[in-house]
Amino acid sequence: MLKIFGRTKLVVLSLFVVNLAMGFLLINEGLFHQDAVILAKAVENTYANGRLQPAVRGRYGCVLINSILYFPFYKLGQNADFATRFSSVLFHALSIAAFFLFIYEYFGNRVQALFGALLLSVTPFYFSPNTYGKEHGMSIFFFLTALYLLRRSLRKNNILLLSVSSFVLGFAVSVRESIIIAAPLYFLLYLDPQICLKPPGIRLPDGRLRLKYLCALLLPFALTFLFLYLSYLKPAIYRELLIHDDTTISFMGISSPYLRLAFGDLYKSVSSLLFLFAALGAMQLLMKEKIFPVLLSFSWFLLILYFGNLDMYAPRFLDIVILPVHILASYALAKLYSKDKAVAAIIVVYLVSSMFISMYPSLKFRHSYNGEKKFALFVKDKTEPNAIIVTMDDALFIEYYAGRKTLTHPINNWKEMHPFLRQFTAAWSLENSRRPI
Repeated sequence: MLKIFGRTKLVVLSLFVVNLAMGFLLINEGLFHQDAVILAKAVENTYANGRLQPAVRGRYGCVLINSILYFPFYKLGQNADFATRFSSVLFHALSIAAFFLFIYEYFGNRVQALFGALLLSVTPFYFSPNTYGKEHGMSIFFFLTALYLLRRSLRKNNILLLSVSSFVLGFAVSVRESIIIAAPLYFLLYLDPQICLKPPGIRLPDGRLRLKYLCALLLPFALTFLFLYLSYLKPAIYRELLIHDDTTISFMGISSPYLRLAFGDLYKSVSSLLFLFAALGAMQLLMKEKIFPVLLSFSWFLLILYFGNLDMYAPRFLDIVILPVHILASYALAKLYSKDKAVAAIIVVYLVSSMFISMYPSLKFRHSYNGEKKFALFVKDKTEPNAIIVTMDDALFIEYYAGRKTLTHPINNWKEMHPFLRQFTAAWSLENSRRPI
């Protein structure tokens, strides 16, 4: 069977199937995050209005993909709840396969690629959001696919494939706009310079600065990003740079208090042994005078200085930060595997099982119980169809699952309280006037 199907293809398929099955076994009972509810509503409104609708900060690419996946559920008369969660699970599995392909294409070592993919599979702050409808798996999939296609196009000297990879990177930004922060890594990977210490110097591979290759590299991404910027990203970027309120995510500086939380989440989520092997992998690469992969990985990890300093920081923001750690650690583990298969296998099993065990209890509980959904259904059961619910964080869930109108009240702002009370009284009077006598 290996000869017929191909060993690499079999490994990729196995990774996809195992992660897809694991995701379904632990999929959340309902939409767990407000962004996921907004995404589901955007998909439903796309079908209702016949026009692509925005999700949080636009993210039209994510809405487009989810709308395609939603089609059979739409035909069955269902809402987009399950389709949104299904998309998360599906793209988590696809991203693991893409990570394997990228590592294998870049380093040429199937064992290293397998180890890296297994480590990413069960990284808690990456696996968890991909069970409840977030777009993280989708954005990482397109980002890693762009890197894989880039390396493959350079190896095969294929300009068309290079252009496709550039477009895929641009599309990844439409799925999750923060991918633009990681885009420089793509262009660094294209250059892939050979750095020498004795004698000191930097040499680019032949043809990297030829005009036709640079056009294929830059134009698809630039045109895609320009389209996104002019259509919806410009106001979103303006709000995040210049307007600081509860609806925007702001960068708090290079060493805000949130950064300590980010490093703490890394420490709590993955074993310290993983970072030890990542450091060992970096040393082994340097000893072989493979300096650029280490510099690229270090630059990649430094993205934590952005994602770990956002005022709405959450552990899931570290999904793209952990990737170079897995790459370097898998390099060292693959070297160990070539010398002692049993010891290397034991260490990988330990790393994978420790991460899985740490996240399993919460995921297992959320698989059978979603508090926001249960509460919304409770409200639906206890209130009339024309009821208006005064609430805050639960508003989106009550509107989506209970079908009730909501009003959000001011917090610590007495000046806005009287206008709110007038709005509430007017809404209450209007609904009561519609009741039959």
